[in-house]
Amino acid sequence: MGKRLQLDYVNVHDVRFGSETSLADGVLTINKEELLQTAASDLFGSLDIQLVRPGESCRILGIHDVMQPRCKADHPEESYPGIWGKLAPMGEGRTVALKGVVVSDIYYAKCNIKYYLDMGGPCAKYSNFSRHFHICLDATPGEGVSDASYAEALKHASLAINVHLAKLAINMKPDESEVFEREPIPAGKKLPKVAYLVTHMASHDTWNFLYYGQSALNFLPIVVQPTEILDGAMVWRYWEPNYYLQNEVYIKELMKRHGKDLEFVGVVFANNVMKIDAKDTMGMIAATLCKDTLQADCVMLNKSGMGHCQLDSALTFNWCQRLGMTTVLNLSAVSNDQPGDMLVIADPKVDAVINSGRNWDLDHPRVERLVGEKTNVPCLLGVDPWGPFKHTTNFCYQGIWSQLGDYYMTTDSDIRQEVQKND
Repeated sequence: MGKRLQLDYVNVHDVRFGSETSLADGVLTINKEELLQTAASDLFGSLDIQLVRPGESCRILGIHDVMQPRCKADHPEESYPGIWGKLAPMGEGRTVALKGVVVSDIYYAKCNIKYYLDMGGPCAKYSNFSRHFHICLDATPGEGVSDASYAEALKHASLAINVHLAKLAINMKPDESEVFEREPIPAGKKLPKVAYLVTHMASHDTWNFLYYGQSALNFLPIVVQPTEILDGAMVWRYWEPNYYLQNEVYIKELMKRHGKDLEFVGVVFANNVMKIDAKDTMGMIAATLCKDTLQADCVMLNKSGMGHCQLDSALTFNWCQRLGMTTVLNLSAVSNDQPGDMLVIADPKVDAVINSGRNWDLDHPRVERLVGEKTNVPCLLGVDPWGPFKHTTNFCYQGIWSQLGDYYMTTDSDIRQEVQKND
């Protein structure tokens, strides 16, 4: 019925530079020159690797992706196939991951969506990313390099580092493991059949996602294996932190509940399109796949992206309901005390909504260190990025508007205790 994926995690409690890249007793040591060679590209004007610690008085600017180091245990060269690695089906076998450390890349090309992160101080608690050690890939585009070519080179370099470090854990005993498999439901056991339908932002080249290396632009809605998404078959080109795909909490939750109180029948992906008639058509096709192909009784509807994708979700919600499937829609950044802030849709037929988070106005103190100081962060224009300043969380800690992390302080929440022990 589905593929069997085992995720083995090795915990990282400290990251430092040293003469040899190694992982022992929870300490990740990195040879900086080796990592720079791994990430090198002729398309970069400059390249640096910086380390940032949880709790440090540091603000990281211009973050455009955050990823957990992962690779396939038996065939590392097939990690992120079609995007970085050799083409191969994903979502089965054994994948190893380093937990407690992320590879973050700084994006210097013009873009109206970039985020920043406080690693210490009063604002750090608003993101799970502040609990992690950050290996920051700080690379500027070379002269005359297009935004699309720069974005592709940066993504390739980030994934190369990602796999290079994860390979250190292949032969290590994992600190924890997760197994995901949808086994057949026993005959006679009646459970509601639940499909997961997600509209992802894919509006143009650099705001796009890749599925086995293929651009989602002009994609029609498709059915995918849930474990493929957890295992690197899909990568956001530049839009959301891919950490949220690697740890997609809705897929994980539905997989864990499969056979208990529901039957998880599969995942449908649709991409965001710009025209109203096309949005309605995509919503109908996606809903029909849930109904006729997956034979779902219920649909969990989610999205990444901003207002456009809210509209896609609303139209898709109505098609699912029209086809007889009970549907619930997840939205974040919807205020629970001032209704309407960040909310684009107001369709009365969309009457089952999960509010998975909201925004806060936060006072940011002055920090001792900036990473990515020369990159522009549009939401901080006119503000001294060193601080102090006041700003909301929607474009900083929470990974823009991605609902895939559910609520952004919960994923890997156990890392908080590990970090505190090191303070």
